[in-house]
Amino acid sequence: MNEAGGPTSGTEVLDTLIDDVHIGDNLVIAGDDRAPLELIVERFIAAALGRLPLVIVTVAEPWSGPVPDGVTVLDWSAVTTGRTPELPGALPPDADLAAALTSVRAADQAVGTGAAFVFDRLSAVQAAWSDTAALELFLSSCPRLYRRRSLALWPVELSAHRPTFLRRLTEVTQVVVEVVADEAADGAAHGAAHEAAHEAADGAAEPTGPPTFVLTVRKADGRGSELVGRSRRVAVSDGDLVPRGEATSTRQRLGSLIRAQRLSRELSQAEVARRVGISPSALSQVERGVRGPGGDTLVRLWEVLGVPFGPRPDADTGYLVSRRSGRERRVLQDGLTGERLLDDDLCGELWLVEVAAGAHGASGPFAVKRPESITVVRGVLDVTLGGRTETLHEGDALLATDASIGSWSNPATTPTEVHWHLLPALRPQVPR
Repeated sequence: MNEAGGPTSGTEVLDTLIDDVHIGDNLVIAGDDRAPLELIVERFIAAALGRLPLVIVTVAEPWSGPVPDGVTVLDWSAVTTGRTPELPGALPPDADLAAALTSVRAADQAVGTGAAFVFDRLSAVQAAWSDTAALELFLSSCPRLYRRRSLALWPVELSAHRPTFLRRLTEVTQVVVEVVADEAADGAAHGAAHEAAHEAADGAAEPTGPPTFVLTVRKADGRGSELVGRSRRVAVSDGDLVPRGEATSTRQRLGSLIRAQRLSRELSQAEVARRVGISPSALSQVERGVRGPGGDTLVRLWEVLGVPFGPRPDADTGYLVSRRSGRERRVLQDGLTGERLLDDDLCGELWLVEVAAGAHGASGPFAVKRPESITVVRGVLDVTLGGRTETLHEGDALLATDASIGSWSNPATTPTEVHWHLLPALRPQVPR
């Protein structure tokens, strides 16, 4: 928890970059070979200790030392090392992924909702079992922890996984932040070090400064869409990441988006530049935000990368997918926040609404004259309609066709989640 009592990654510059950590966030921190992933993990653990129930999953190396109070350690290292640790509940060397998934579910049940989880690098899971197993662990655990309103940290090594693996993670999780070495700053530092070496004989050598990195938001569900592509330079100093300079411009975010699209299609800069009709150095400048592409160049880039632009095609696929990355959480009333999951002329609007603990209101969140249905996903909700109060528990559903939904309240001490469906207006029956 941060000083205001909200969830935190333990790294202030990271929290600021993504406009604060949200309850239920799965934070994927994807770093290059030089990224300070261990530092980010250490700060996450330090922030959670003594404040939240904490579950630590270790795979590459066995846990050493005593286990702090309030901490559950899932030690799977024997699958990699062949030696079973003395820690109670540690997996044996011949354990399969099913046993690992069972231990995660058991730990989740034991610590309850609102906990913190930190997983070992997925490359370690990949080495222990397979890349398919690493993906299955994530796909199984991420949605579960989101529903349980727990906070999870997933350090990922970019070079250890295929683009398809990383793309699947991005589709499922709530937040992805990329951490890569700041090549420009490091190049300048290298030049300074070279110059300092010549001055060393005169005793005039100066320290070259701490290593610097670039944090870039690749996904941030529940925040404004403008966050995607936001970058911030940071330096490692005194066991923390310290910001350097300001956040990036729209031009830089566009460059980051172009680079992400190119990498997801496993295309080199030289190949894309050749197809577009520009030089590789010009494309490099566009991706780094040094210069913006002209209109013709941008259109050619989208064509080469296969990114749709312009009006939607008329072809009907027969289904609609609404990704979390394309949605924003809105304040509907005091104590009510919601995300519009679907909006279709034929089916109406479907919202995921969260009702804060103890919150209440005198009118429904949507001022519409059309049928509404409410399904309680988690918790309890009191609603008044037609002069009566109905108490809905988890799994209960209510359909209001003629009666309008009036006051509402959450009598519980925990938040309630409901699916609120605004159906299309009823059409009058035409006599035959």
